[in-house]
Amino acid sequence: MRVVWACVLITTASPALADDGPPQVALAAEVGAVGGGGATPGGMRVGGRFLYRLAERDWFDGGMAFTFGRGTAGCGAVGADAMTCDHGVADGFAGDLSFGVRRDLGGHPGFVPFARVALFGRVLRFAADDVTGAAAGGEVGVGIRAAVRPDLAVVGGATAFAGMAHLSDDIGAAGQLGLTIAAAAEFRMR
Repeated sequence: MRVVWACVLITTASPALADDGPPQVALAAEVGAVGGGGATPGGMRVGGRFLYRLAERDWFDGGMAFTFGRGTAGCGAVGADAMTCDHGVADGFAGDLSFGVRRDLGGHPGFVPFARVALFGRVLRFAADDVTGAAAGGEVGVGIRAAVRPDLAVVGGATAFAGMAHLSDDIGAAGQLGLTIAAAAEFRMR
């Protein structure tokens, strides 16, 4: 019976009750849209973020996200020995990992703008063309965090990214260029 009460106490206790200073860790769930095109997947994006406080205004920003676009064909032969891809703005699939730094830019405690820079790695696929690839590059973004309560906030932001991919089926190197618009719920813990 003691184990049951201990589990109840652990699951109902809020980490925001202890006042040990500013939160050190944050987790976020995000949803948004990615505009791609060419050989860059685009569509609906779902993901998560892990933030760890490095300094008063700086956070380590690690993310994992998946982009789901339409499955339309867009690759074709160019000449006798070459292929190219020219997909629409919301085609393909991508799985991304990103690692970077987010800096809070001050402002009112309830509304804090931020900027972020990161490196990303991506696997991508255009199923209708049976084309798969891997990409790497950088991203730069801005956003705003609006506190709902001390441990919970709504976050909105935009991120531009650029990089290079290597695609299968004799396509080879291809650029990655796009824009992500997303909203998130961010939970900060001590």
